This record gives sequence, structure tokens and C-alpha cells, in this order.
Amino acid sequence: MEHVKGDVMTALRFLKTRLGCASLVILLAFTLGLVSAGLLPGRAVAADQPACSAETAASIEVKVENVRNSKGLITAVLYGDNPEAFLKRGQRLDRIRVAAKEGETLLCLQAPVEGRYSIALYHDENGNKKFDRNFLGIPSEGYGFSNNPGFRFGKPEQKETLFTIVEDGPTSLRISILYL
Repeated sequence: MEHVKGDVMTALRFLKTRLGCASLVILLAFTLGLVSAGLLPGRAVAADQPACSAETAASIEVKVENVRNSKGLITAVLYGDNPEAFLKRGQRLDRIRVAAKEGETLLCLQAPVEGRYSIALYHDENGNKKFDRNFLGIPSEGYGFSNNPGFRFGKPEQKETLFTIVEDGPTSLRISILYL
């Protein structure tokens, strides 16, 4: 992974010398905007393709079920096997946002190595990149967790959402979205 980081930094330095700082910032912002809008290939998936590449180790292919409409985004977050880090800001191992597709939406998350993990996701129908709640703190957008622990008052315990992945190809999961 370090070589990829180094290659990216080398490329950025090259672009900075050729384009200048302001142009580089505009180019990066434009590119990130296209990726987040789903107009450039990222990890968003076409309906007839697998979400994860077969040769990618420690990947997790997630089929998000019961998506009520195609508005907004599905945001999925991967957490490690640490109950204190579960659902905590800044503790995610991976996150992806893909365009919502009514019925089922496919996505792919990358784990650093084989092991035990949890996934939390939500249907960001208004596309504001936040998990919205009403004035009582009740979710106003659909949500789900790995292992589909079901409805409860409050979040599930991490042990209910843990699953194991191995590095012999993608792990497949189904997560159903719950709307209140």
C-alpha cells in the first residue's frame, strides 16, 4: 500500500509543477465530484456485474436489499473487530457511497486483511451525506447492519453484526435496509 501512496504523491507533485496549485485543486475537485456523482468508474457497480473483482483479496461484496427508491446514495461503512470503535466517527476502515437503485444495490468494500468485521449502512435519500434523524433522534432514513440484527431501540451490539472474511476471493453479504 505504501508504494501506491508514494506513486500518488509523485503524480501530484508532477501535476502541481505542470498545472500550478490552483489548477491542481480545481482538477482534483472536479474529478472527485465526478466520482461521487457516479460519472467516473469507482467502486460503484452496474446491475449486471459483480461488485468486487475476483482477484481482489479481502473484499466484501454487499447486496443491499429492500431499497425503497432510487433517490440519493447508499453509504456503507466497514468497522473492525473492536466494540469501542463500532459506529464511532473516525474509526472506519472503509466507506463507499454509491447511487441507490430501487430494490437492490450492489457495492464493494475493502478490508485490510482477513478477519472479523462489521458493516453499517444507510440510504441517504436526500444525498446530504449525513444519516438524518428526526427531532426525537429516530432515523428518518433507512439503515441496516451486517447479519441483519433487526429493529431495536438503539444500535445493535457489535457482536451481533460481526462476520468473518478470508482472502480467497470476495465475501458475499446481504443486508436489508429497515425504514421506520
